Amino acid sequence: MAEAFARKYGGDGVFASSAGVDGAKDIHPMTIEVMKEVGIDISQNQSKTINMKTFVGSDVIVKLCEEANERCPIVPFGIQNEQWNIQDPMPSEGSGSDIEQFRRARDEIEKLVQGLLHRLGIAKV
Repeated sequence: MAEAFARKYGGDGVFASSAGVDGAKDIHPMTIEVMKEVGIDISQNQSKTINMKTFVGSDVIVKLCEEANERCPIVPFGIQNEQWNIQDPMPSEGSGSDIEQFRRARDEIEKLVQGLLHRLGIAKV
């Protein structure tokens, strides 16, 4: 979601890429659905596994949850490190999925991306 919003609001001034600490995973269908609700198609997007090469050429690294902060490789000096504690909308084992949790996460991520781009002076919002 953050990658898609960064591309939407940052335009040509932003190169955004998504990576995860658990390796490349398929995007949850509800994530795709809630992004379609705001006019963004992420159905073809793919996450990569984060590693030190991920940081090469990066100006800002955004970690969306505490687990990512703990398990992420150390961010090299000189790269801005943003820590956002977004509640994971993924259902815990044995519980059902709730589309509202995905919408809340989407809306929170959108606001945080807009704020970051504004602080960086590259927002189109």
